[in-house]
Amino acid sequence: MFRLRQRQRGQTIILLALLMGILMVIGALVIDVGSTHRVRTETHYVCDAAALGGMAEWTATRSSTAAHSRAIDICSRNGYTVGQNGVTEIIAYGYNHISWSDITHGPKDPPDTDRYYLQITRELPQYLAAVIGIRRTGTTMHAAAALIGAVPIDVDFGAQIGFPDRANLAQFGPDAPYTFGDPYSTKKLDNGTPNQLYNPDGYRFDMDIPTDYVQSTGTSYIRVEIYDPDTINRGTHVTKNPSQQVDTNGDGEPDQGGIDEIRATPPNGNDNTSPAQFPARSTETEWTVLDNTGTVIATARYGPSFNTPFWFQDQDPGSVPATTPTNPDPAQAQIATDLRWITPQGFQFDTSGYALPVHVQVHTLTGSSENGYGMRLSRPRAQGVRFNPAIHGVTNAGALAIYGSGRVPINFSVSDVTKLPIGEVPSSAESVVITNFDTDVGAASSTYTMSSFDATTGQGDYPVLFPAPASASGSNVVRDVNGNKYYTSLPGTLSTNGTFASDTKAIPQTVVVPQTDGSGHLVFDGQGRIIIVDQRDFEGGSLQITYTAGASDTSVWDVSFTSHEPSGDQHIVLIR
Repeated sequence: MFRLRQRQRGQTIILLALLMGILMVIGALVIDVGSTHRVRTETHYVCDAAALGGMAEWTATRSSTAAHSRAIDICSRNGYTVGQNGVTEIIAYGYNHISWSDITHGPKDPPDTDRYYLQITRELPQYLAAVIGIRRTGTTMHAAAALIGAVPIDVDFGAQIGFPDRANLAQFGPDAPYTFGDPYSTKKLDNGTPNQLYNPDGYRFDMDIPTDYVQSTGTSYIRVEIYDPDTINRGTHVTKNPSQQVDTNGDGEPDQGGIDEIRATPPNGNDNTSPAQFPARSTETEWTVLDNTGTVIATARYGPSFNTPFWFQDQDPGSVPATTPTNPDPAQAQIATDLRWITPQGFQFDTSGYALPVHVQVHTLTGSSENGYGMRLSRPRAQGVRFNPAIHGVTNAGALAIYGSGRVPINFSVSDVTKLPIGEVPSSAESVVITNFDTDVGAASSTYTMSSFDATTGQGDYPVLFPAPASASGSNVVRDVNGNKYYTSLPGTLSTNGTFASDTKAIPQTVVVPQTDGSGHLVFDGQGRIIIVDQRDFEGGSLQITYTAGASDTSVWDVSFTSHEPSGDQHIVLIR
């Protein structure tokens, strides 16, 4: 009996020793894993701060040396110095997002830097986990900051981009081919590698509500309407025939045509679809309305898996129930909004409860097809009243408008020469940068013009003229009574398939104001010379592009400006 008890006590001690060993291993792993998570999080924050600091310093000084020193100093102040605390490497440099990718790479710290990259590599010592042989692990964190000098681009009902008579807004799903014209919505390049330009947040649009809105309308409520938020074409949903929108009954809503392009995933992106394939290819899109603090006001989704209840344009959200899209085939439920202006649930709201301005973020969630759409703002309307821009889209002080925040994705419905408003350039701008992506389908040429408003003489809009040398000639050259020559337009550069092209145009800081006929057209004297009525500092202007494009040409246009003066229009943000 005594020996048995001794044997049992010996077994108990062995079991306790094993249990203690297991508990030590678990404890070591828990403690060290927690420490690793803390250090990685800390490293991530330091990367973010250093990238933002480097971009801010470059913006202020235009010095790559100063930007690098600033980024490294921020790291050092937070305890991150190479050779100390396990930090083995810190990489910091500026780059230009157009000329840089993980595939081709580009020059570091170029003179046109608009992004700043920061990477930290740090070894993580394992204190307790060393008992099981885990001595060290490592982490590499990186961040990128961007300088955004966004030029607003008019996309509402009054703009040719917004309403699909010639061109409309258009975004591809994340599984679409990269070379179809939307580099910011597709997750991969056509060779299957990650697309470094992919932006899961999509495109941002800003609402411009005149300051006298409440005084003029008697309400603080606003209505955000979307045209054709689905990705389906009425009838077959396979082809667009005709591709141009046609309104046959005069109700302001096209009832023929198609606005969406149903496409396959790579490598068969050009293939059309069959009804059986449509659900997988249909793109689901989400619209999120936010105030200036980031507070979400309302969210709506339309696609094969979910469709937010909505009101048609002649319905009053305050007096009738919302329509819920339904269909035995869930992928077909979205057809309820096809070729229709709708107000999603929550998209008529009281602006007095939110920090203005208000934004709309549009991003695609799933699918490989192109979702074509339009947007507009309206004051609330009574039941049975359709939108009239002259009544519901204006106040005494101005128009209700939606602007793309420096970037818009456009699809052309027809092959035509189209003049599009591409940006509202502020008076502080010294130059404007216009970048286009994939303008290759039937595109032949592009030219830029700019107009400004002459409130001094009361003649309205006038063309902004660009100084030209005495040797200049051509249809875009005019001369004044003193013999000075000016360009009325500047040539633009178009991009090839899957590539970017960029133009930088200097803005004349002192502009001459030519006489016009009140409609923005130049007035010439008997000898074919323009008449100068004033000369003044540049007051800002509207940039237009005259674009010879082909049908179904999807492209993305970025418009930004440079200025050495601090401006509320420029801001630095983290993008990675």
